[in-house]
Amino acid sequence: MRKFALALGLALAVALAFAGCQSETGGEAVLFLTEPGVSPNGNETETTQSATKELEYDKIPMVMVAGKLYYDTGKESSIDARCGVMDGEITSTVDGSETPTADDQSNFGTGFGYQYGADDTIEIFMNEKWMVFEHRAGSGSQVRFGSRWIDQDNLSEETLEWIAWYNSLSEEEQLAVSDIPAELLDASGISAVDDADASA
Repeated sequence: MRKFALALGLALAVALAFAGCQSETGGEAVLFLTEPGVSPNGNETETTQSATKELEYDKIPMVMVAGKLYYDTGKESSIDARCGVMDGEITSTVDGSETPTADDQSNFGTGFGYQYGADDTIEIFMNEKWMVFEHRAGSGSQVRFGSRWIDQDNLSEETLEWIAWYNSLSEEEQLAVSDIPAELLDASGISAVDDADASA
């Protein structure tokens, strides 16, 4: 009986929520997607704070080796024949929202062996694959934008907050977003791809 009452109460709450979103003309539910920090009626919300906190959990996988940070490229190594001896092993880890500060430390776990690769890369053996990590100039910090990793250094604080808000949406809600900051379009290469598609 208690479960039935709980289910009935939940159903009533959902019905009231949808009723509050009815448009006056068509009677269809309207989904409001607003800028971070602003509610549909224009009032300030706690979205900015939660979006900034969410941003902390979007760091790219990285590891520190010999005082240098190496960042995940998302690419698997193409080397077929390799030496069976590891150059080192990841022995300590920090939270996924943090940046490693000690040698042989990552932000994704421990126990992974690695070997030095070409062009300032290391290759880490994880999940039965050799994954390529590369050292980058500057801070190398990146943030996730959907399925892409974007260099953080050239993005404004407002754009970083927008990214955190965007990443907090469901995939369906992300597809409904059409107003993307211009500097993010440039940094992600989306505008160039769209221009190429339009001219084809």
